[in-house]
Amino acid sequence: MILRLVVTDGTQSPAVAESVEVAADGAISGWRSVSEGGVGWFAGRLPAGELAAIQALAGAVTAAPPAEPPPPGSGQQVLELPATGPVPIAAIADGPGEWPALAAAARRLLDRLTAFPRAAVAVTPDGRLVHRGTEPLRLDLSTIAVRVTAWRGYYEPASDWDNVVEGPSEVEAGPGWAYDLPFDLEVQAGVTLHLTADFAVLSGTTRILVRAKHTPAIDPAGN
Repeated sequence: MILRLVVTDGTQSPAVAESVEVAADGAISGWRSVSEGGVGWFAGRLPAGELAAIQALAGAVTAAPPAEPPPPGSGQQVLELPATGPVPIAAIADGPGEWPALAAAARRLLDRLTAFPRAAVAVTPDGRLVHRGTEPLRLDLSTIAVRVTAWRGYYEPASDWDNVVEGPSEVEAGPGWAYDLPFDLEVQAGVTLHLTADFAVLSGTTRILVRAKHTPAIDPAGN
């Protein structure tokens, strides 16, 4: 292992509980629970150039600065290296040497992870849940909290809609699977839609609440 990043935040719902790990051979794997690029399990391999950059940063750091205990109930981001063990990101984000660059690179790896879906589900701009990856996963869609916000111009509210959609209590989503999310919101020209869908992934007997998001950037010029 070169590094592992674990991000947790139980102050929001669904709770954030995510991880990404990079191995010495470039294998990248992990889990996303609240994400633009899909929720579920991811696994792949980083290109040689990206792997070399991560290896250089990880190899350049020394012992981590001493860390203060996090405030009670706060979210945590913990970076683990073979040479140092677990280190809170808050202790190194403004630390000496290459620590800040490594902390930033580790955070970016969570987003990079979604380029390698193994068994995941994403929400599309037209309001569908779709499977991503090569392996199936089980879902509980009995309660899907859907929120759609329409923006006109640069974050000028146009309209919004939120509701709870009832679906099957258990479904196996595999390659080619899709599920329409009905919402009553008229799409107009020049309007950008942000969508979120909260549902659950089933892993054995565990039910994990997740949030798939589609929140494209809005042009500051309002185009």
